Amino acid sequence: MSDLSTSIKKLYFDFPVFNASGILGATESEIKKVLESEAGAVVIKSVTLEKRPGNTGVRFYWDDIGSINSMGLPNQGIDYYCNLADKLTKYNKPVILSIAGFKEDDYKKIIAKADKVPFSAIEVNLSCPNIEGKGIFAYDYKTMFRLLKDLRKKSKKVLGVKLPPYTQREQIKGIAENFVKIGIDFITTMNTFPLSTYIDYQKETMRIKPNMGIGGLGGKAVKQIALAQVLLFKEYSNGKLPIIAVGGISSAADVYEFILIGATAVQIGTALLKNDTKIFVQIKKDLSTLLKEKKVKRLSDKIGNLKYL
Repeated sequence: MSDLSTSIKKLYFDFPVFNASGILGATESEIKKVLESEAGAVVIKSVTLEKRPGNTGVRFYWDDIGSINSMGLPNQGIDYYCNLADKLTKYNKPVILSIAGFKEDDYKKIIAKADKVPFSAIEVNLSCPNIEGKGIFAYDYKTMFRLLKDLRKKSKKVLGVKLPPYTQREQIKGIAENFVKIGIDFITTMNTFPLSTYIDYQKETMRIKPNMGIGGLGGKAVKQIALAQVLLFKEYSNGKLPIIAVGGISSAADVYEFILIGATAVQIGTALLKNDTKIFVQIKKDLSTLLKEKKVKRLSDKIGNLKYL
């Protein structure tokens, strides 16, 4: 049987497929459900300093093409998750805490709390597109680099950054080079495409309520964009920046494509919401079969091993 394991720094994934932030990671029961499944880790959804209900009204919709959401960072607040941390160590799987703030000081206060409890890693979400009137930190490079330098000094944890999609190679090149200098341990790419909408032509209305019906696009519709983000970050960091891929992943073939193009692990969002945790069972089985057919002994040997035409 092929070895499906991969690793990033101190993070060991016996199966490098798990939930994306925001999907089954908001409450103790959801977090434990992921940890008790075949998932190789769990990502606790992006937490803020204080508890938030998130946006009101219909805030998520999906179809066969993709999904749209404008959740507004609903979560229980950092103290709730810090109090859970000790209970989660018994699962012997990486527990990655995603954090979000509305100003730089928020991130500093959250990371100070998170650093004192046994989370395996921290994923700094600088890419949430669904807070009305708030910009995306990851598009303000000066602020982003300043903040991450400070967080890197303050935290001893494995430290990653969740990024939005970028549209120019020079953007990715500059970010990759700076992240390597700062000492960022991994990136998660990509968050949803920030300006998207769905319309119900029969009712002549938007599909979601918040932000004039505009939200983040995910699911199958963004897979090809996500693949290119992974490729370019790998190339421009000279392979020095481990990548967790997310965007349109729903099958073993999808996982294998992202591994080939340079990802070390992958997260699943829309497909997990549609299929629940049984999707991890199916992908694990299918990935093992795929590797056997291709006579691949170790999945890790295929990271970034893509042939160019």
